[in-house]
Order: sequence, then structure tokens, then C-alpha cells
Amino acid sequence: MGRISFILRCLAACAGLLLGSRLCQAEVQTPEARFIVRSDVTGIIHTKPETILELLPRPVPDHFNDQEVKEFERRVRNLAIFDAVQVSVVDQVLVVVVREKFTLAPIVNFSTGKTNQDIDVTAGAGEYNIGGEATKLAAIFRYNQRRPNFELAMAQHSFHPTRWAKEANLFLASSAFRFQDSSAGWHRDRLGGELEWKSPYRYGSPLRYEIVLRAYREFIADASIQAPPSGYFIGIAPELIWDRYHWHDLVPSGYRLTLELRPGYFLGPNQNRHEGRLRYLQGVPLGQQTVLMLNGVAEAVNAGNVNHSVLIGSQAGVRGLADNLYRNRAQSYLNTELRHAVSIGPRWAVQGVVFSDLALFQGMGQDGSTRGWTGAANVGGGVRIIPTWLTSTLLRVDVARLLAPTDAWLVQTAIAQYF
Repeated sequence: MGRISFILRCLAACAGLLLGSRLCQAEVQTPEARFIVRSDVTGIIHTKPETILELLPRPVPDHFNDQEVKEFERRVRNLAIFDAVQVSVVDQVLVVVVREKFTLAPIVNFSTGKTNQDIDVTAGAGEYNIGGEATKLAAIFRYNQRRPNFELAMAQHSFHPTRWAKEANLFLASSAFRFQDSSAGWHRDRLGGELEWKSPYRYGSPLRYEIVLRAYREFIADASIQAPPSGYFIGIAPELIWDRYHWHDLVPSGYRLTLELRPGYFLGPNQNRHEGRLRYLQGVPLGQQTVLMLNGVAEAVNAGNVNHSVLIGSQAGVRGLADNLYRNRAQSYLNTELRHAVSIGPRWAVQGVVFSDLALFQGMGQDGSTRGWTGAANVGGGVRIIPTWLTSTLLRVDVARLLAPTDAWLVQTAIAQYF
């Protein structure tokens, strides 16, 4: 059933791509279209009214149908800077009522891993609404993969129907390499940056596309065995996104499918560094406070250099797996969570979760050779305390029982959802 559902969704995506512009025109001409003469936005504090109204397919006054009003509300919600959004049309007036989150905040995250060495700690500061335009600026320090990492990033929101959104970041990405069959390893440091352009998110079609330019200098240090050489990387990453996802603090809905193709070249040993990734995220509401969440990832790289690999562990993949150990040529995993929330006060909720993570991956050795396929699975449960007035912040505690490839327990704490 899962494969059949996936195929049907892909067919629907192709049909939407071919007929998107015609459907958009047909919607404007439908009998339900109403003439809106003006707009009324209330509840904003720092956000500019035009930041919200520019998400409409056309400026007011004009005719708008019910589907366009519904899509407009979804885009306002997906800015993720409001924890309450209500859109209605009253006497030819577009009424928008929002409740703004506190958007200037420290960026703090913490997640335990399989061992104390594998903690994931983030500390920084971010403003999610620069200039009242829902633009994000962040400076971040992160300790993960047993090494310090730094990032400075700025990103425009990507829900404007006619504007290309831009994103840029500078980074130092570090990782400590270790292997199952050896106590030796090395440190890999990457110093570089990315420039990204996101296409306008037009009404009438959920299709978006993005292009990313990426370059970095790769340093190899503290090698206790023969390690691959240092060098320079330059690559391009076109992405296709089919987005019907409705963001919500407690009960997300809809789905988003993302295809990333990342061709690249590494100068030094002169080798190809290509990568492909498919991501699927879906929320299936089962009640006003209950949702079934699905997160699927499939990714692969060309073999030959373990510095060019994909990583799976407890931090991302299967809770209970060892972190910073499974360097793979190809991997796929599916995270399933059943979440039920209970309100405990204004803008506060407690959410109980039961979950299961499944994975299949093909490992790489320290010489870049490929290994056999390994399966992983777990079951578990947890709880989240969610202050909906904060942006992207909560308290999460999960208890996982790893069933394969070995038996193990994991208690993981974090201040963000697993996905």
C-alpha cells in the first residue's frame, strides 16, 4: 500500500505540473470568486502588513475564490512566526487576525546521543523576522559529530508568489571519523559557503524549484591511519519540491516531497562527488490534537572516498543506533510518530508520542570500499512540552528500544522535535 500510495502521489504531481497554469486560471473564473475591496490585518507587532499581504496571488482590490483564500492562509501559517492565524472575508474585506511569536531569541538546542561523546549541542542567536519581513538571520555554534561547527546564515522566506527568495551561509563543518573495524580515524574540516535561490511559489501549483551553489575547502587532520587527501569542492544542487504541507505547532497536515540532485567535483585527488536525496514529510490529522507524522529519507553518493558519504545514527535516522559510526554509500529510513497533545494553559501543551524508526543502509570502509546492507529498527515512546509562543523550541524526552542490528536502549533528550 505504501508503494502504491507513493506512485499515485507522483502521478498526481505530474498531472499538477502539466495542468497547473490552466487550473489557476480556471479558479479565478469560478462562480465562487468574490470581490475584495480592501484588507484588514490585526495582531501584528513587528511584522509589516505587506509581508503578509504580498503572499496573495494578486493585490487587492480584485476577485479571489475560496481556494485562493485558503492557500493564502496556509502560506501565512507556514511563515512559522505566528502561533495563531485566522483568515476570513467579511463584507468584501479580507480580515487577517494573527498572534505573533517572540522571534528574537537565542538558538539553543540539545540532544543526547548513543554515548556522552555523541551529544549534539547548539548555541547561538537568531532573529526570524528581520525588518518585519519574515527574513531569518542566525549565528550558530554547534557541537556535533564529536567536533565544533560554526554557521552564519541569512534566508528570506520562500512563500512569495512572484519573488525569488535568496539564502546565503558561511560555515565551518567538522566531523570526527571512526570505524567499526578499527580504532583509527581522522578529523575532517570543511570551510566554505552556499548561495541558494528559491523559485516563486506560484498559486495554482505546489511545485517549487531551487538551485544551490556550494564550495568548500576540505582539510584532513589528526589522521592515525592513511586518510584521503585534502582538496577543494565545487558543486551545484538543483532541487524540486512538491509542497502541500501545512505547518502547525501541534497538528501539521498535508505532505511535502523533495528531490535533490547534487552533482559536484573534488579538486585535489580529482574525483566526482555526486549525491542524490529524496525526502518525504507528511502529517495525517486524526483529531483536533492528534496527528500521525511520517518522515522518509532515501539518499546515496558515489563510492570511492569515505569523506564523501552519508551518515545515520540516533541524531538522525534510528534512535538507538550508534552515532558518528555508520558512514554509508546509500541509506534510507522512515520515522513514524503518533502524537497526541493536551493543552495545559494558554499557549502551552503537553504532547505524548509513540514511535518507530526503520532503516536500511550500505556501509563504507575507511578505504572507500562498500560493505553489505544492514537493517535497523526500533520502537519507543516519549513526551514533549511545547510552548507555542516560542519559535522552534520545545522540550523532548524519548525512550527507544533498538531491536536491530543489536539490542540496546536509548534515552534521548532534546529541545526540538525529532523531525
